[in-house]
Amino acid sequence: MFKAIVLACSIVVPTECLEFHDARGPYETERECKARALAISRDVAERLNWMPKLWRCDKLKPGMLTKWNQSLLH
Repeated sequence: MFKAIVLACSIVVPTECLEFHDARGPYETERECKARALAISRDVAERLNWMPKLWRCDKLKPGMLTKWNQSLLH
């Protein structure tokens, strides 16, 4: 299982950066995670006018952030 994370920085204040953690995953494959990370990058650029700098897919340990565990947060 993989979790998508994107690092983006403000265009106005380039030293102000945030990590955007995907709320839809985790994903079974690294390929699915990559596709989601790229989609998040596009959304951050288009909707927030921030510049995506980096993305990554973190491999999760068994039991971490599974869909069942995420449902407990809602």
